[in-house]
Amino acid sequence: MDAVVFDLELVKRFRKGQPSEIVEIGACKVDLETKRITDQFQIYISPRSGYVSKSTRKFINMTKEDVKNAVPFPTGIQQFVNWLGDSYFLCSWGKDDRLHLINQCLRNRIQLDWFQNYNDIQQQIGKIIRPDTKSQLGLKSALELAGIEAVGKAHRGIDDAINTAELLILYLDQITLQKNSLSKKEISQFILKNRARPSYKEQRPSIATKEN
Repeated sequence: MDAVVFDLELVKRFRKGQPSEIVEIGACKVDLETKRITDQFQIYISPRSGYVSKSTRKFINMTKEDVKNAVPFPTGIQQFVNWLGDSYFLCSWGKDDRLHLINQCLRNRIQLDWFQNYNDIQQQIGKIIRPDTKSQLGLKSALELAGIEAVGKAHRGIDDAINTAELLILYLDQITLQKNSLSKKEISQFILKNRARPSYKEQRPSIATKEN
């Protein structure tokens, strides 16, 4: 069974009420037996408007060529779901990425049966590294305190995913990955929140299912 460590990058918002939109999905698979990264996934997502501001591109190190190659969210998430495999834990550094991913799937009417066994490893690893504090530990600080040299560039989805995976590997024996699934009640709560936003009703139906 693999642990899939994922990281999302979002477009910068310029007005109140503007929905968060994912512009990059980066992820890597960690074999829990060998404690090694075995595969990587990276894709750029085109916002509904098709426009990615210069400030967003600069922040996440996205080139104009990357913008040209970006795909609509339903296409990108379909590729991600197909890449996941059949048995995995989903892991991220903090719960924000979980919320953004679920919200955008629901806004696009995309099924979430694949979203399972989610674990916020920031919480567990943070307590190991800094047991004396209750504040959340940022990824950069965690890497420095753990003695791990960061690869790539900060705020680039695939690089942040790899660096987070290295933390997971280092502390794997000291944390517990839980099996779980999204309840119907939780999905309903997300839907009710999204209905208050104009972008929710404007999206066309789409379904992400795994290919056999």
